[in-house]
Amino acid sequence: MYNFLGSLVSYFNIPTLLVVISVFLGAVYLLCRDRTRWPPGPRPLPFIGNGLLLTNNRYMYKTFTELAAKYGEIFHLKIGPSWHSVVLTGHDIIREAFVDKGEYFNNRPNFMKIVKYFGDGKGITMQNGPHWLALRRFALASMRDFGVGKARMEEKIQEELNVVISVIDKTNGKPFSPPKLFENAVANIICQIIFGRRFQYDDVKFQRLLERFDFILDNSGPKNDGWNWLPPSVLLTCVPVVRKIVEAFEDITTFVREEIVDHRDTFDEGNIRDFIAIYLKTEKEGDNTGAHTDENLFQTIVDLFIAGTETTSMTIRWALLYFVLHPDVQTKCRAEIAEVIGQGRLPSLKDKGTIPYTEAGILEVQRLACVAPTALVHTVREPITLRGYHLPKDTFVHANVYQSHMDPKTWKDPFAFNPDRWLDETNKLKNNPAFMPFGVGCRVCLGEVLAKTELFLFITTLLQKFEFRMVDPDHPPSMDGEQGLTRSPEPFQIIADRV
Repeated sequence: MYNFLGSLVSYFNIPTLLVVISVFLGAVYLLCRDRTRWPPGPRPLPFIGNGLLLTNNRYMYKTFTELAAKYGEIFHLKIGPSWHSVVLTGHDIIREAFVDKGEYFNNRPNFMKIVKYFGDGKGITMQNGPHWLALRRFALASMRDFGVGKARMEEKIQEELNVVISVIDKTNGKPFSPPKLFENAVANIICQIIFGRRFQYDDVKFQRLLERFDFILDNSGPKNDGWNWLPPSVLLTCVPVVRKIVEAFEDITTFVREEIVDHRDTFDEGNIRDFIAIYLKTEKEGDNTGAHTDENLFQTIVDLFIAGTETTSMTIRWALLYFVLHPDVQTKCRAEIAEVIGQGRLPSLKDKGTIPYTEAGILEVQRLACVAPTALVHTVREPITLRGYHLPKDTFVHANVYQSHMDPKTWKDPFAFNPDRWLDETNKLKNNPAFMPFGVGCRVCLGEVLAKTELFLFITTLLQKFEFRMVDPDHPPSMDGEQGLTRSPEPFQIIADRV
């Protein structure tokens, strides 16, 4: 090497050599540079791009909203040396991309370089192509078969609610923290669908499972995009949280695979009791899609568990927080429930449409809580032009749902908790296209129907049975939600008094 350099120096004088090197590097740059006309955005740094803007940002939804105010409805971020992302702000452009042009924007990225630890593109959430579509249709049909959105599932939810009521009763008017209770309850409902059974709240394996999911979800989301482009060896060696995420996922893998083995050993074609059983039945009978593999079964279970647990339990936590901070709204909802339903029975899905103010309160919680403020990232499947910008294949696409829920052009006094905004002059609920708590398009949340059912039954039952109040009204908790994969309220305690 040194002989080669010496030969160059002896052949050229140093100034000439510098000119040759400069011309060579300039030619390489011109040949290799990205000629795509990207939307405007913050200037990227060499090599790392806008990575510092994203890494460990607990309030990414605020950052996206601030950048949108500066750069417009579509702006560009560079991630690492070669990845590109655009952020869409405003419900019109989000719906144009994900609904009107959905066939171009419906892919998911292979965004984790260590993706082999997280399903390797299997299952429903992160898979693309015909297997994704086949599994999604199968999962939705299976959940309908098990009564999601119907009386059968309502009974299971009410049974779990009776346990929740019992646990709250035992607090005897003393302060308690809501997160774990409602995570237990909501997770048990999806466990009955997937595994065919519920768990006691103090079950060690159940709690371990929830803790591992919590850790992964809390440390996931767009805040990780700043380093996701790094090679796996670097991530595992230099980013401690990645090692911990991998360890957590290995624990989840052990739990789920044990359940699958147990179901295979006890499979009875005449007793299809849960999602795993119906999957095994379909696998045994054979299907023409090729989607029903062991790896797809495992990852689909993980996807269903997250879709059926995280957003719902998080929204219930936000609901309690908003209701204790707005006792006038809580009182009005309770009065409506008492007048229409009374205390003699638990609320039912048949009551939907009869308690409009309470239902408006639930919608307002979903709008303000915005538990999926930037949604799950999409990628461009084929090159497409959006609002005059050419987006190449594999461009990351983030939807700034938070801004749509808080846009003053759409919502009067958007940061106010006001259920009346959802009611028309005849006291009927009205829709708003800017409201998209479950996303839009063909990648809409898999657990949407179940979540709507749970939110209605949980929140109406809690307001029917209890009056909730702050422990210290003079020092309310912050309403700045922190963002992992979802947006969560900061820890708080409340007091529940039986009505």
